[in-house]
Amino acid sequence: MSERSLLMLSGGHDSIALAAWVSPAACLTINYGQRPVNGEFRAAAAVADELGLPWHSFAVDLTPIGSGLLHGGDSASEPLVEAPSPEWWPYRNQLLVSLAAAWALPHGFDQILVGSVSPDGDRHLDGTAGFYTRLDDLVAYQEGNIRVIAPATGMTTVDLINVSGVTDNVLGYAHSCHIAAYPCGTCPGCCKHEEVLRNSGRLR
Repeated sequence: MSERSLLMLSGGHDSIALAAWVSPAACLTINYGQRPVNGEFRAAAAVADELGLPWHSFAVDLTPIGSGLLHGGDSASEPLVEAPSPEWWPYRNQLLVSLAAAWALPHGFDQILVGSVSPDGDRHLDGTAGFYTRLDDLVAYQEGNIRVIAPATGMTTVDLINVSGVTDNVLGYAHSCHIAAYPCGTCPGCCKHEEVLRNSGRLR
C-alpha cells in the first residue's frame, strides 16, 4: 500500500479489519445521509483512535437519490429497477469513492482503500472486484491519478479478519446495522454481524 493511502472506514467488520491489516495513512468516514450514521461514526472514530490512525469525516447529503434500508425506503426516487438487496442504494459505492477521491486529492493522498469482500458481490454489482477495477481505471484516468484499491474482494469477512490480526477489542467497536445507531438485531447487516462473529469464533 502507498504511504499516502486513505481508507474508507465505515465502522463495519470489513473496513475495521482492513484498517488493522494495512495500517493506512489515514481514515475517512462520510455522512451521506444514511440512517445508521451516528453508529458508524462512533465506531469509526473509536477504531481509528485505538489503532492510532488519523480520522477524518465530512457530510454530503445524498438522501434525495437514496433508497433501501440505509435510506428508510420512503424516497420519492425509489428505483424503477428491482433492487438486488434490501439495503441497495443506487450507485452508492461509486458516489462515495468519488467523494473520497475528491477529498483526498487536495489533502495529498494518492490511494483510496475500500473494504469490500467477496460476498458483497453476491448482493450488488458495486461490491465486485470487476467494479473496483473499472472504478480504479476511471479515477486514475483523471487529474491526480488517484488509485482505488479493494484488497479483500477475493476474501470473505472471516478470511479478512483472520489475516488482519485485528484484536477482539478493536473488532468489538464494529457497527453493522443498516437502520439505526444501535443494533436492531434483525436487518441484514446485524445478521451478517452475528454470523461473522460466530464463524470467526469470536461470538461470546
